[in-house]
Amino acid sequence: MTFVASDASELRESAIQKAAEVQSWSLVEVQPRCRSVLNSEERVRLERFAFEHATSAESYDIVISNGSYLETPCKKGVISVLPHGRFWHASGSLMAPDEFKPEMVRWLKRVCESQKKTLAVYSVGVDEAPLFVDAGFEVSKFGEEPILDLGAIAWRCKEFEWVRRQTNFCLRAGLEVVEVAVEAERRAVGDELIEIMHEDLKLRTYPKPLRLLEGQFDPLLLLRRRLFVARSRSTGRIEGFLACSPMHNGNAWAFETYRKRQDAPRGTIPFLFRDVIDRLQAEGVRSVSLCLVPGRGLQINAKPPSSKMASFAMSLWYKRLNFLFNTKGQDYFKSRFRPRYVNRYICVTPNTTVRSMVSFLVATGGIKPHVGNLIRNLWK
Repeated sequence: MTFVASDASELRESAIQKAAEVQSWSLVEVQPRCRSVLNSEERVRLERFAFEHATSAESYDIVISNGSYLETPCKKGVISVLPHGRFWHASGSLMAPDEFKPEMVRWLKRVCESQKKTLAVYSVGVDEAPLFVDAGFEVSKFGEEPILDLGAIAWRCKEFEWVRRQTNFCLRAGLEVVEVAVEAERRAVGDELIEIMHEDLKLRTYPKPLRLLEGQFDPLLLLRRRLFVARSRSTGRIEGFLACSPMHNGNAWAFETYRKRQDAPRGTIPFLFRDVIDRLQAEGVRSVSLCLVPGRGLQINAKPPSSKMASFAMSLWYKRLNFLFNTKGQDYFKSRFRPRYVNRYICVTPNTTVRSMVSFLVATGGIKPHVGNLIRNLWK
């Protein structure tokens, strides 16, 4: 196909018009909007938008968790935001058509400059990071996301021996995996699932999920999230559960929330993972995200170069602070499924500071650990 001069001229004019439109948007009135004030029509539109454009494991939480969001004046782009004073913490990266993302990033930069806000966008993918670099954001590696490419996973070779062994433990213990897809069934098991979640978290340094890092789970507000439970065939007791969030219009799913009882049969979570992976693979799903491992691989393929302060903080967390949030344990467990890893980034404007990192701790709830559990886990 021949590319003529008139085509190039039209493209340039279109780009100029888009840039002019972005420049004309008012910036002073832009404020994060709390999701609790949305009407039913707005909630439906936001959910549909998140389902179609979610690109990270945290993206779909915009329609489930408490918090706020920023939306471009043209309503083509949305990002989840957790405000804390002069700091805005955004999780889940951008939700917008690919062709609009450069304009959206430039708009975010201008909004923050006009309002003197510090914006930190977490879990930005490798395809979006250059857009933030071009707009003048400080871009640092946040960690790596383990991805399973579906279509040919059969669990036969030696590298999956551990997964097969966990599955066999659970089969001998009489467990089965069931998808809970009907609203009435979700209501029937809702209290039991909340009980399991609290039991799984009660001995941890943070007995409540950390915002921005862990998804909020409400069995009565799943929308298009999918819920799977591992239960005993003989007693019907639920031993663990897995909630999956959609990405890329349902062509990919993220294993975002998974919990089990303290006395659940050995291998309950790996058993759940394997069974659900097989189901999604049979449905033609392209990939599964096992969710970001913060701090992993900071010295590998760290392009663009990371902020020294951000890199030091993430490296310290991954190597020395697992008694707070066990990223190394997560990494070891997820690695048993032999995923490939992709980089994820933090994009900050104007730059990372001690105050911005303290704000992150306050916003996530990381500033308030359970003291008794902290001492116990530090001793271990």
